[in-house]
Amino acid sequence: MSGSAHDASIRRLYEATRLLPQGDRHRRMLELGADPLMIAEVDALLVADAETSAWVDGQEVRSGSAPEGDAELGEGDMLGSWKLLQAIGSGGMGAVYLAARSDGHFDQHVAIKLIRGIPDNETFVHFARERQILAKLQHPNIARLLDGGATPGGQPYLVMEYVEGVPIERYCAENALDLGARMRLFQKVCEAVQFAHQHLVVHCDLKPSNILVRADGTPVLLDFGIARALDQQPAQRDAARANAWITPLYASPEQLRGDPVTTASDVFSLGLVLFELLAGQRARVDAGDHTITLLGQSAVKPSELAQDVPWIARLRGDLDAIVQRATAADPARRYDSAESLGADLQRHLDLRPVNARRSTASYRLARLVRRRWPVFAAALVLLAMGGLFTWQLARERDRARAAEREALLQAQTAGRVSDFLVSVFNISNPKLNQKRSVTARDVLDEGATRIESELADAPGVKAKMLQVLGTAYRYLGESKRAVELLAEASDLYLDARVDQPLEAADVLSSLAVVYSNNDYPSSKARGAASEALRLRELHAAPESLPIADALNTLGVVSQAQDRYDEAEAYLIRALAIRERLAGAQSAAVASTLHNLGLVEFSRGKDLARSIAYYERALALKMKLAGDHNPDFEVTQADLGKALRAAGQRERALEMLRKNLALALDIYGEASENVAGVHNELGYTLHDMGRFSEAAAEYRAAMAIRQQLGADQGANFAIPLNNLASAYEDMGDFATAEPMYRRSLELRKSGQDADSPMIAHAEFNLARLLIKQGRFEEARQGDVRALAIYRKRFGEEDRNVLKVKLQEVERALDVHDSDEAARLFADVLASKVKVNDMFLARRYALAARIADLRGDPGAALDASRAAWNAVRKAWGDHHPLVLEYGLAYATRLRSNGEPAKADEIVRSVADLVSAFSEKSPLHAELARSLQQSRNSPDAARKQAGLLPGRPGVASMPCGDFASRRERDVPGSIAG
Repeated sequence: MSGSAHDASIRRLYEATRLLPQGDRHRRMLELGADPLMIAEVDALLVADAETSAWVDGQEVRSGSAPEGDAELGEGDMLGSWKLLQAIGSGGMGAVYLAARSDGHFDQHVAIKLIRGIPDNETFVHFARERQILAKLQHPNIARLLDGGATPGGQPYLVMEYVEGVPIERYCAENALDLGARMRLFQKVCEAVQFAHQHLVVHCDLKPSNILVRADGTPVLLDFGIARALDQQPAQRDAARANAWITPLYASPEQLRGDPVTTASDVFSLGLVLFELLAGQRARVDAGDHTITLLGQSAVKPSELAQDVPWIARLRGDLDAIVQRATAADPARRYDSAESLGADLQRHLDLRPVNARRSTASYRLARLVRRRWPVFAAALVLLAMGGLFTWQLARERDRARAAEREALLQAQTAGRVSDFLVSVFNISNPKLNQKRSVTARDVLDEGATRIESELADAPGVKAKMLQVLGTAYRYLGESKRAVELLAEASDLYLDARVDQPLEAADVLSSLAVVYSNNDYPSSKARGAASEALRLRELHAAPESLPIADALNTLGVVSQAQDRYDEAEAYLIRALAIRERLAGAQSAAVASTLHNLGLVEFSRGKDLARSIAYYERALALKMKLAGDHNPDFEVTQADLGKALRAAGQRERALEMLRKNLALALDIYGEASENVAGVHNELGYTLHDMGRFSEAAAEYRAAMAIRQQLGADQGANFAIPLNNLASAYEDMGDFATAEPMYRRSLELRKSGQDADSPMIAHAEFNLARLLIKQGRFEEARQGDVRALAIYRKRFGEEDRNVLKVKLQEVERALDVHDSDEAARLFADVLASKVKVNDMFLARRYALAARIADLRGDPGAALDASRAAWNAVRKAWGDHHPLVLEYGLAYATRLRSNGEPAKADEIVRSVADLVSAFSEKSPLHAELARSLQQSRNSPDAARKQAGLLPGRPGVASMPCGDFASRRERDVPGSIAG
């Protein structure tokens, strides 16, 4: 049976039987074709659904309700010598009122329970007889039965002691009782129940709401024996009727079956109350919860189910066993009395073995040691003192032997390393090598080649040398070679012959950073970082520097995966450990400060904070090692990026040019690091509108990577994409298109399918296709990009918003005004914070929509707002201002303001030199200039909306916000 069909069958059985008396339910379910498992499921639903229900004359009555026509008496009515003052409760048995004595003899307040549903005289006589027994039950923790009788309508009532208190579970929570206080309070409840049992009275309905605790901490049991008094023995009445007044949530299995009750039934209910006090939650919370059944089978423990209590660990062992025994499904396996249950709790408090657990020798010894710990502690001290001297001698002997072995090993290792290095550096000996010049890379390549053959018999030495060479390749920007050597080194450190897991963790951390810095699939970086943390948690001290290093690495990886909050949390924790253990002026602290700056830069919400982090890191690195090293270069480059993003472009350009000179000096021309600096320099020039200069820098980055054989991965796709973007901005769409397509192809071959890098490439290509009029292909690219962005970042994200804005433009270009209006409404409703360039684009599209609606005034206002926003974003002399000025001038002429239009055209005309001759902006500017030469009347006749793109220049706003996705990766400190 399928899941949905099974659920439907269970629901059908539930609806068909929920109003039947309990004894008739199983028979009816069998008639309807239910099997035993289905019957058990329905029973669970019925039990949970009936937590506060009872059966009165065949009707189900819930707490706070009553059968219609049942309200014989109410507030203000008299009942014998008592006046009903106010209703204080209502349940399955009936209503409860606060009442006062009215005969004038003395003042007294009581609780009067009006019993509903006594069906016949026989039951009434039985109730009156049982009431006499209950009236004799006198105990300080049991509410006294003071009086009783029958209403004028013939229904019985009880006059009981009025108890001011709160249910026991509420009292424990509101007074924040600790574990011991809860157990001692519960023991008093057990004593009261035991007293009643000794007088042959069973409560039958124990639950927290029937155990009130006064303000002084005294527990008082309510309704003792009332449920039993309302029933007759199964021999006299139907067995199901015998348990009609119980609360199923706290009832024992035999009560739910309708079997005769015994004191064991009360013990079961006490066990569930104890569970609630210890675990902080009820044993059954909904219809699908089978906790009570599992407790009865000893299949679960309170310590496994406890929530929001500070003593979960203390529940394991004794208290788990006590609750499981009290709630055993088989009455024979439970405590034989409430007294036994309370006594076992006392044994636990006294640190003695409890009866609920198997009494093994080790268990008894553990209890004895905890109970008599001062004696054992003294004996242990004597033994320790006796053995200390012997141990110290053995330790000194072993230390001397270990030192001797370590010295021998180090000497052997040093010898092997020395021999190896000498043989490697022979490459620079002119007698042995005829090459005229030897670079550091030549030495590294020679060493990497000879490791396999010369160190195969020394795996520990080989692992160390692989680590050293891999790190060197990493700093030279040779990421592919670094990955190969570091991966092999980590495997060797974990090899049983070497067995150095902490060294392996060091290498894995470095490997994760290389993966993240060079756009490898995120799963690789996450896997290496997580394994490094696992090894350090196993073999290093908690909150130690190795743990801080692992946390720092996970922060790096999380940032690369756009999980900024997670990254910040890792890094803040790493920073605290490093400041405490390594010192606030350490290189490790500088590294984490750098990475926090990168997180803020990537998040894009607080660039001032990002700059502050970078400046602190840079100053610290300068103090520690000067300004001529790779660590300083990495942070200086990223500070330049942050300055550019914050609008400080001239300062950023100066810093990045300085950084290029430093990178060339450190790494040499043929380095991925130098390629990265060229790319960043190009990005900054691009932002400044110096498109041709930017393109030259992008080409330089690509040439270096081609020279290194690194033209097939995501790192090559970055400058390639940026070069395409430069050509696009210059208006040379035909040249840009194959570059965009190649960039997308490279990303798909090397990235996870849902990588944002793929989405960025899809979006950029779609933007270009819209400008070329290839709208359907563009739409498909936008759909793919949108799916990735939504999956990675959710609906309220800048990337999602920019795709929607681009789709508005496409809809307008294909004259689908309905779709354009719908998408534009989504854009306007978004809560994502946007920059001025985004606002300019939004205003420009609003102007086009106003044109379609025939509202030239609104179109002019929106075009003016776009013009002002783009100048605020880039200044008056940025090339991207040109198209907005031309669009605004066109609308001014249409509105009869040719002089103002001419002024704007003259102010932007010289910006056209930044664009390719292929750019549509040349033709648009020529037309505007021609209109300026004509008379105002002729100008108004010639002014009009451009075909397919009315009211906006031929090349619409390029969504420079999206060009933040030119994939400039922040360098990440290790």
